[in-house]
Amino acid sequence: MNPMSMYNESLRAFLKPILAFLDDESVSEVMINGPADIWIERKGRLQKTEAKFSEEGLMGAARNIAQYVGRPLSIERPRLDARLPDGSRIHVILSPVARQGTTIAIRKFSKTRLTVAALVEEKSLSEPMVQLLTALIESKMNLVISGGTGSGKTSLLNILSTLIPEGERILTIEDSAELQLRQPHVVSLETRPADVQGKGNVDMGDLLQSALRLRPDRIIVGEVRGGECFHLIQAMNTGHGGSMATTHANTPVDTLRRLESLSLMNLVELPLVAARAQVASAIQWIVCCERVLDGSRKITSIAEVLPLNDKGEYRTQDIFVFSALGQTDQGELMGYFAPTGIIPHSVYKLRSNGFSKLSDAFFDPLTYQVPPPPLFLLSEYSERQWAPSLAHRTRGELDSPHVEAERVAFRRKLQLH
Repeated sequence: MNPMSMYNESLRAFLKPILAFLDDESVSEVMINGPADIWIERKGRLQKTEAKFSEEGLMGAARNIAQYVGRPLSIERPRLDARLPDGSRIHVILSPVARQGTTIAIRKFSKTRLTVAALVEEKSLSEPMVQLLTALIESKMNLVISGGTGSGKTSLLNILSTLIPEGERILTIEDSAELQLRQPHVVSLETRPADVQGKGNVDMGDLLQSALRLRPDRIIVGEVRGGECFHLIQAMNTGHGGSMATTHANTPVDTLRRLESLSLMNLVELPLVAARAQVASAIQWIVCCERVLDGSRKITSIAEVLPLNDKGEYRTQDIFVFSALGQTDQGELMGYFAPTGIIPHSVYKLRSNGFSKLSDAFFDPLTYQVPPPPLFLLSEYSERQWAPSLAHRTRGELDSPHVEAERVAFRRKLQLH
């Protein structure tokens, strides 16, 4: 038996109380809040289980994982990020930091490799949104995927990476390797914590600096969460187009503010106005994900980043959004994906790269026979170019009363289906 198989069998023995959930494809996450309080997530909903560990058994499982990945786990270092042999992500926190006892969260790695087509089928986004994202990625626009915990950021990054042309050299940088890129030329880099003597630490910033010297066509960062963001922004601003990353934020503007804050965590002293200008220049598009009320995951916004305004404030404009219309009697969220009617500033570059289908009509809700999304979904920026059916907004005119009537009629139509 090879070492990997031996470790896998040993780990399964330690995790015996939750094996049924780890083997269940419908379970996406297992949360152990101490030996006797175990929850699972199934189809976006949390459920408490009857499973239980002994104190010694749970601690033994945590130490087994730490030993395999070669990372310290002790009273002095009570936190551990690692991955299981099947690629699932695991995070451990020991007592007394975790007051209920050893706490473990296992984000399962799907054995089924999701595709863009599968996301469309699951109604996580629409086919026109796929066409736009394909154009952005092939045109080497810098892209950040944002959202809350469990919103599907890493899964979406994995799926969107399939749109990268195969002839490119891709470098991935992660704290704990989760990305499963399928291109033939991928170099995967992973951070390493310091040993018990405090030596040997290799952080995300170190790996980003190395990545720039390894002739990347694209740099993909699993999650930006610290001062390494400064180096990523520098890379994006120095010719490394097509870079992608994820971060925790809720809206496009919040995403830019988050990246700004992370950049300022670097030891390099940078004036606020300079940091803000670099972030706005480096990031060209933002894709926002959300786990919505019914537990499903959706792309709620694809937004273009614009230059700072005269006051030095961020500006974004939503190009596609998910417009919610309420819930069904079964608790499912009703809504539709639609362009906002705004023509992106970078559309001319996309068309010159061969994406001629991105006409003005492509960004017009009327093309898809859906009502225009409500204006409250959009940011305050007003100097926009609108699609043909919404040209009156360019002139500063209000929508006619029948627009709201269209939304009401469309909601009834969705209820009937």
